[in-house]
Amino acid sequence: MSIQPVPEPRTTTGLVRRWCAWAAAVLFVLSLSAWYFTRDRLPAEIRISTGARGGQYYQVGEVLAEFMGKRTGRTVAVLESAGSGENLSRVAEAQADLAIVQADSFPLEGVAVLAPLYREPMFVIVRKNSGLRGIRDLAGRKVALGREGSGMKNSAKAILEHYGVPLDSLKETGRYFTDLLKDSSLDAALVTTGFENPDLREVLRSGTFELLPVEDAEALSVRYPYLSPVEIPRGLFAEGPPVPAQSVATVAAMAVLVAHPRAGKALINATLEALYETPAADRIKQLIPAKQAADWPRLTLHPAAHSYFDPYEGVGLLSDFMQSIAAFKELLFAFGAGLYLAWDRWQKLKEKERQRQLSAQKERLDVYLTETLQIEKAQMSAEDPAQMQAYLHQVTEIKLKALEELTNEDLRGDQVFAIFLSQCANLILKLQSKILLAKQDAILRQIHPLEPVAEPKPENKP
Repeated sequence: MSIQPVPEPRTTTGLVRRWCAWAAAVLFVLSLSAWYFTRDRLPAEIRISTGARGGQYYQVGEVLAEFMGKRTGRTVAVLESAGSGENLSRVAEAQADLAIVQADSFPLEGVAVLAPLYREPMFVIVRKNSGLRGIRDLAGRKVALGREGSGMKNSAKAILEHYGVPLDSLKETGRYFTDLLKDSSLDAALVTTGFENPDLREVLRSGTFELLPVEDAEALSVRYPYLSPVEIPRGLFAEGPPVPAQSVATVAAMAVLVAHPRAGKALINATLEALYETPAADRIKQLIPAKQAADWPRLTLHPAAHSYFDPYEGVGLLSDFMQSIAAFKELLFAFGAGLYLAWDRWQKLKEKERQRQLSAQKERLDVYLTETLQIEKAQMSAEDPAQMQAYLHQVTEIKLKALEELTNEDLRGDQVFAIFLSQCANLILKLQSKILLAKQDAILRQIHPLEPVAEPKPENKP
């Protein structure tokens, strides 16, 4: 007969330990899962929203996509769009990871700036022999302003508004500027784009068009701070003959690279590394250098982008903190000395003010003392009780005013103040006594009136 082992009784302590072990295991699995699914990582496919195919936004997007793909091993798609407005919507709604937009042509809501890219001058392109000599001459003409929702069109609207050209006076404004080559009835185009735009070069090298200056460039930069005065150099697009034939004054906006405000640090770093640490920086002409990008005016960068441009910011803060600790002793001494000087100055000002008030109250006391002396002299010849009662009222009023106004402690302890109070008290007592005696005399006269003295009768002589 085999002996069966006796099972160990389940104690409360054993159950608690098992439950704690299971809870720890579940917590570990949940924490590991949360880390895995929420960790900062690159998207499987990176999407860059740009602009019209053949334009500079699309060209820059292709260069950026090429080098991002090489560095990250991810697929990078370049998306064609109608312009800045559509690009901003795509990033805000997570339909694109990155986008190129014209700064301030639309409010940068729902996105964060990664870097300024390059300036985008305004090109006022007119057909030769069209008779157009200034922007105001565009009224009533067929003018291509760009697709609706593009930064190009918004900039054109700002220029036209400044020169007083009503938008509704123009015809066929929604067309893209390359239509100038296809439709000879199209008179002009307002184009805000980079110098390296392939479509722009094709139009200007055709020899059919010329550029008009934006003569109020300085005024426009004041009215619209996102625009800055620039100059289009002579012969930039062609030579023999040069295009333009001479340097042209105009204004420029800024093309910027944006992402969603919650974009991960991995995506931001990969993007900026591809932009500045690869040959992409040489292939994107007029690119703002990384050293200048971090401090570009009017742009608030994504925190991860700011860290990329200034990786030693934290070290600088730590260094500053250590220096402040070392200088704490000197700072404390300087603070104490400054505090003492301020306290001493305050005490002197306070004493000066107190002396001024004391002097003023002493002068006022002299006035009250003079008034009581005048009453003292006047009452000496007074016999009418009503007049004495008036003097008594005046003295009492002077005394009460003095007690209300003359509150300085030093004055209250002054001998002159004591003399004043004593004089008031004596004068009040004297007037009260005289009034009382006058009343008593009047009463006695009523009780015992004086009898008239009889004249002596004449004696009768015999």
